[in-house]
Amino acid sequence: MNHKEIERWYRLRNLKRVSQFLVLFAVVLLVAGYAVSRYVKPNPEFVKFSSNGEKGITIENFSYSSPGAHPWELEASRAVASEALDRVTLIGPKVVYRGVTGTDIYLNAGAGTLDKKNNNVTMKDDVTIQFRGFLFKTDDIQYSHNTREAETSSPVSLEGDDLRLTGKGLKVLVEKEEIVVEDDVKARLYNIKWVEPGRKLPL
Repeated sequence: MNHKEIERWYRLRNLKRVSQFLVLFAVVLLVAGYAVSRYVKPNPEFVKFSSNGEKGITIENFSYSSPGAHPWELEASRAVASEALDRVTLIGPKVVYRGVTGTDIYLNAGAGTLDKKNNNVTMKDDVTIQFRGFLFKTDDIQYSHNTREAETSSPVSLEGDDLRLTGKGLKVLVEKEEIVVEDDVKARLYNIKWVEPGRKLPL
């Protein structure tokens, strides 16, 4: 083997080593990039903005707990906070109100708003209220954190195991753990046993 062939052999070997190193380096970069994208997620509060024209910060999987002696929890699949962070528009809100005796009241809706100044919540679109085995349905409802009452003037329906009821206007008294249907009440009872005069029906 002459000098030129030896030089050519060394050159090919060096090129092979360099190409192997470049391929290995590229693989390492791909793996590192995947790991970063998989485990290091940006803060959603400062990345996405509302796409419906409303100015604000879009937050995925929003959650909020009210302060004070009467806490309640709010979750939403998506929320848009105003630029001043004092109002939050909610998509798919769910609220849990804690009763004094441990009986929880669950409110779900298609949309709603949270006023951060006074912690009041407005819910609309297929509003449902679950309380002690009963399911209430209405179009909208407003909750006042100051009075701990939620109310609506819209038509309302109630479903239970042995009860169907319709009416207009509803008030939820969280402090007393009571729900009152106010006007035009019509009800049907099923599977009710006769009781002695003066005694309550076994609901």
